[in-house]
Amino acid sequence: MKPQLSVISLKVPQKDIYYISWTIDACEGIGLLRTDDPKKGEVTVFTPSELLGDMLGCIEGLKDEGLEINIVNIS
Repeated sequence: MKPQLSVISLKVPQKDIYYISWTIDACEGIGLLRTDDPKKGEVTVFTPSELLGDMLGCIEGLKDEGLEINIVNIS
């Protein structure tokens, strides 16, 4: 059975895209970030559905650090 993926669309400051990507990458296996439009700060995060709660926790942790992250959509 193939693992299901959850997709999270985010809007973030352009200057923070690399930091967010590196943070997600450092949490091996939790997911990956794709930059859709760097100038607009539009990114998509892909995560296994069973780790969606962990990914949302990671995003909340980044917000707690002071990063401006807006969740646009979760599917």
